[in-house]
Amino acid sequence: MKNIKMNSIKLFVTALTVSSFMFVSCDNTKKKTEEAKEEVAEMIDSAEEGLEEGVNEMDEEMEVKTRTYKMKDGTAIVYNLDEKGIVGFDDWSDYTVINSELAEIRKTNYVTTAQRVRNMNYRIANLGNTIPAWLKTEEVMEDVADVQKEYLELIEDADASESEMKENLEELSEKFDDLREELDETVEEYTKINESAIEEFNEEFKKGKIDAAIEEYNEEIKKLDKMIEKEQ
Repeated sequence: MKNIKMNSIKLFVTALTVSSFMFVSCDNTKKKTEEAKEEVAEMIDSAEEGLEEGVNEMDEEMEVKTRTYKMKDGTAIVYNLDEKGIVGFDDWSDYTVINSELAEIRKTNYVTTAQRVRNMNYRIANLGNTIPAWLKTEEVMEDVADVQKEYLELIEDADASESEMKENLEELSEKFDDLREELDETVEEYTKINESAIEEFNEEFKKGKIDAAIEEYNEEIKKLDKMIEKEQ
């Protein structure tokens, strides 16, 4: 993956939090309210422009694309994906390295050395410890555990024949594919919730109902927290 030239698709969806509007209250003057409306409108326009420009920057010839997404707290997540799904995260190197290693092993039809398999030990053992908090849904963590369990079975069978090791590697690869699929769905759900929150905010904001806009936004954004409630 490191030899692939990557293009950036930057999806800047600005999450507008309650703190951005704390200065707007019943005691504000009309002037401050108007200033607040103008400031928020500019932020929304900027987010929409960034989204359009990002889509136009896509290079269809690239096999791997990089996407940057702004979360509700203002932090950005950066991940790489190809036609099969997410292949790496900027802030989850263990996942990225394992995905790359398994991709290389698949290219050799699962014929590899025992040493190469053992080299993944630390990364796989650490998957659950280094995963970003926003990805820790119940389903994702179950798939992480399945990958770790399958890997342990692989390395504990020290007397496995070449064909048995190949079969075990295939099973490990399948479990990792399940994890990647779940991560794809989680990222997609986060994106939908953020975009829906912005849309709900815009509808009320355009009517001049700032308090209602904030309330609608916060109701939608609560769904993000519920995604990881079960895991916690």
